[in-house]
Amino acid sequence: MQNQQQKTINFTTGGVIGKLILFAVPIIISELLQNLYNSVDSIVVGRFVSDAALAAVSVCTPIVQLMVGFFNGMSIGNTVVTAKAFGSGDEEATKRAVRYAFSFSIALGVVVSVLGILLAPVLLDLTGCNADIYGEAITYLRIYLAGLMFTVIYNCGTGILRAIGDSRTPLYILAVTSVLNIILDVLFVAVFGWGTAGVGIATILAQGLSMLLVAIVLRRRIKAPCIAMKETWTDGRKTVLSSVRIGFSAGLQNALISFSNIFVWSYINRFPTSVAAGIGAANKVDRFAVLPCKSLAMTTTTFVSQNLGARNNKRARKGFWYGFGLCAAVTLPIAAVLRAFAETAVGIFSKDAAVIEAGAGMTRFLTLFYIIIVLREVLLGYLRGYGRSRMPMILTLTGMVVLRQIYLAVATARDPSSLQIVYNSFPLGWAAATVLLLAYTAVVIRKMWRDAEEEGGGAETAEET
Repeated sequence: MQNQQQKTINFTTGGVIGKLILFAVPIIISELLQNLYNSVDSIVVGRFVSDAALAAVSVCTPIVQLMVGFFNGMSIGNTVVTAKAFGSGDEEATKRAVRYAFSFSIALGVVVSVLGILLAPVLLDLTGCNADIYGEAITYLRIYLAGLMFTVIYNCGTGILRAIGDSRTPLYILAVTSVLNIILDVLFVAVFGWGTAGVGIATILAQGLSMLLVAIVLRRRIKAPCIAMKETWTDGRKTVLSSVRIGFSAGLQNALISFSNIFVWSYINRFPTSVAAGIGAANKVDRFAVLPCKSLAMTTTTFVSQNLGARNNKRARKGFWYGFGLCAAVTLPIAAVLRAFAETAVGIFSKDAAVIEAGAGMTRFLTLFYIIIVLREVLLGYLRGYGRSRMPMILTLTGMVVLRQIYLAVATARDPSSLQIVYNSFPLGWAAATVLLLAYTAVVIRKMWRDAEEEGGGAETAEET
């Protein structure tokens, strides 16, 4: 792997800010492109089919986010384990970590797709999906979940590449497949008239190509096959379990937050279809707006993990402040621009005035609270770099899921016709989770640093009891 060093970024030496920016920019663009998959689906059906089709795709979004979010979180475990091996300079250990993680992701991906197809009707029923859009929604959801195995394997591969400091290759792959997805969306819907089924098929074809390309890159990077199922079963179980232990908490957190959003949609679906379509569009705009923050938080995890692997603990400690400064500097200007042009942003998805009104109102409201997201995401990224994932997950879920659902149940019982109550539930959940995370960090931070010193940077075992 030595001849590949020029393609990777080593956070254990040299300047920090420049490297973080250089590393984060491709991740940000990659995440933006990956989110284009579902968003382009919405734009195409909203423009070429109907508002009902837009609502059908929108109501599936939290379900898709549930599945994809879980495995995005799981990939953090691969990132931490592989980044530690890479930071230590052990080339053979890095290669083994790559083989074990990628092989496990293949087995996992197949299981997930099968379960997704079987559970699609149950998940859709939980949203309270309106009868007039149910047929289109279930068709789109089943097709999307059938190809979820490609997304699982691809996300695992990109997590491995980022662990060794390569954030550019995932960007190149996504640039190619995102263009393909857009072309196929328009072809299948506007030309062939396949409706919501067309955008679903286009998406899984593009994701399949993403998976194939990342597998080819990993094979070339380690100069050996990256798939070793027997070796992973016989020799790699400890590494896989370590990765799962770290990643499962992050994945479960993402999944349960998305699961909570499914129940939020049960409140949203009480309003007219145009309102549901508008909120669905606003949710997609929001996801694009906060992606830079989430990507920089992922960069913080890699920075901390590599430095712990290199036993550079003093440098690892500074990761939070670097991450927070960069996240705030990027996210707050985005919030200001988005607030000023909310109607324009939501109008990308639909021309209907009622849709735009509902979506723009939500967008303008949410942007007022983006600084809370900045603090929450950087705290999570920093703690995960140290291997602290279980308690942050519990606290985040308490705020984002439990307290938000309690608020919705109580508030809507008093005033079931208020759309503002739905808007309020989002920043209330963000704030509750962030306050809990701040309190937890204040309690454990010195012990976390001390454990890292005593264990020689052992982030894998620095988990709370």
